[in-house]
Amino acid sequence: MSKVTANYQIMLPKRVRRDLGAVPGAEVDIVKDGKRFILVVNSAEGIKRKWRGRYKNGSSEQLGKEIPQTA
Repeated sequence: MSKVTANYQIMLPKRVRRDLGAVPGAEVDIVKDGKRFILVVNSAEGIKRKWRGRYKNGSSEQLGKEIPQTA
């Protein structure tokens, strides 16, 4: 079970992230279904499509290369 932080954030367990296909920067929607809430994650391919064509060469391949990596 996950806990809510003081900033109202939750950590998704590794198994849940893997099953949902959640990656850093993924868009997440929370949908109410009766008394339950459903977490819907936009796929990595959906994110690539959203950003496609926003670089000089028209490729989303540069997306990961232009973001500085932290240690």
